Amino acid sequence: MSILFGFLKERFQSMPQWVQVSTYITFVILFVYLFTAPRFLDMRLVSNDYGDEFPIGGAQIEIEIDGRVLILLTDSKGRFSVPITTSAPIGSYLFILSPDSNSNKIKEIEVPVSNSYLKRSKIIYSKKTNAYQIIPNGIIHNTKKLLSSIHFISTAYADTNSVVDKGIENEILNALEVITNISPTQISKNVSIRDDLNLDNIDLSYINSRLNKKYNIDALSVFQHNAKTVGDLIEIAKKLYYEQEPSSEIQPSPLPKASPATRSFSPPVALVAPVVISPQLMIKYKLGKVLRKSERYDLALDIFKKITQEQPLFYEAWFHLALTYDALSQNEQAEAAFKSAIAHMNTKKDDRLYHSYGMFLFKQERYKEAGKQFELEEQHKQ
Repeated sequence: MSILFGFLKERFQSMPQWVQVSTYITFVILFVYLFTAPRFLDMRLVSNDYGDEFPIGGAQIEIEIDGRVLILLTDSKGRFSVPITTSAPIGSYLFILSPDSNSNKIKEIEVPVSNSYLKRSKIIYSKKTNAYQIIPNGIIHNTKKLLSSIHFISTAYADTNSVVDKGIENEILNALEVITNISPTQISKNVSIRDDLNLDNIDLSYINSRLNKKYNIDALSVFQHNAKTVGDLIEIAKKLYYEQEPSSEIQPSPLPKASPATRSFSPPVALVAPVVISPQLMIKYKLGKVLRKSERYDLALDIFKKITQEQPLFYEAWFHLALTYDALSQNEQAEAAFKSAIAHMNTKKDDRLYHSYGMFLFKQERYKEAGKQFELEEQHKQ
């Protein structure tokens, strides 16, 4: 190896200076390209068949790479990524797109590999015309997503369960009206979504998109595998909605009533007044959670501080204030907030809080104290 290196060095030094410079620049460019070139071509498949743009989930993408056929499925957001091989760093890829599930419609799509240098490119597909359009610099709007979350908070979480149930049902029936031109009053819950309504993967993606925007539900995969009737769509959506958050955030659990036989023998119990959370305060609280999960900790911190000042008995606000302080590595403030959350739980015992506080102490290497919190977590899980 040293002999070869010496030979190449000698030959390089014997070259004219302009050849040395151009060779050097060429090697630098190749070196930079190898370390900065994208490894994946990121795409997003959407449709605008029913007015508003919505992602197509569960669509099949078939592509031949290095003599092998690669089959991909889009996720619920319509996203998929194709690996870029060293044999095809430039040029274009030819996809075979199968967006439907109940038809044999396929479409060949040619996508330039140069799109990999941009943000996630967007393919807009229309099943009505079986045509597509590529938007090279498709941008996922985080602001729009945040506004949608706020809209979901104000319209869904501030409502009662019965209103939410009716809202989910109406959203699905209204989506079906857009797809089939059949009035919601004429659609029975026993109607088959495939045999009678002939819904395909794109139609289910549209319904899921509407539910996701308004109620933050992502039910596409369950729809595809488990739903057979319109009633199934409604019940699946309701079930997933209530699995998102414990309902006790909105309505505190009432104290158990003593039976007449034991009431006179029981020691007096200090009744705990339920914490009243106004719809406006709940909207702020949900917005704070969205911001915290989006890692916008400074904004979330300001919101949770104001909520705990306005309603200091709202233990969930203290809980998320502690999580926000923890994310910002402000340990002293985080511990104080955790303790305030535990102190204000009253009759409710939230095992998530004990777990999070235990993990916080564990990270501080306070293992004995962390163990106590984990024990409390297990007790209140039972």
